[in-house]
Order: sequence, then C-alpha cells, then structure tokens
Amino acid sequence: LDVIPIPNLNDQDDDEDDNFDETILIETSYAGVQYPDALQAQGLYQIQPPLPYIPGMDVTGVVKQVGSSVTKFKVGDRVMATMTSFGGNGAMASFV
Repeated sequence: LDVIPIPNLNDQDDDEDDNFDETILIETSYAGVQYPDALQAQGLYQIQPPLPYIPGMDVTGVVKQVGSSVTKFKVGDRVMATMTSFGGNGAMASFV
C-alpha cells in the first residue's frame, strides 16, 4: 500500500496563476455516486470530461488546510461540498 502525500495549498508548481487564498483542502471521507456519474463512466452523459478524469460530484470529509483569506472554515472541520468548480467531477479523489 502506497502512502499518498497530502497536497499543499502553498505548492504552486502546477500553475503560477493559481491563487489558493480562498481555497480549502478537504481529505475525502465519502463521495456520493449519482446517476450522472454512472452515465459519464459509460460515455452516455451529455457533458464528457477529458480522459482520464476522477468521477464524483459530492464529497464529505475533513478540512486539512485553509487558504489565508478563509474565515468560515478551520482545519479539522467536517464538511460537505459539491464539485461545481471542477465541472462536477473529482469528489472520489483522496483530497479535493
């Protein structure tokens, strides 16, 4: 079993334009599976993300990091989220 490192909101190697000040990092506890997820996996949904993609529209978990401008959440909070910012995908990842 491999250990998955916790991503760091301050690590901006991917894109210099990203701003994580208003972002929280959630460690996924549970991800919902909805009818559109099943359709997307079969290539039958009207919106198809580019492959490969991580399915899942809804997620619950624990806040692991908060951006410097975040005031409503703190590390350790239990939260739920809908992945609308990511095209409705990604909730089944280890961290979102």
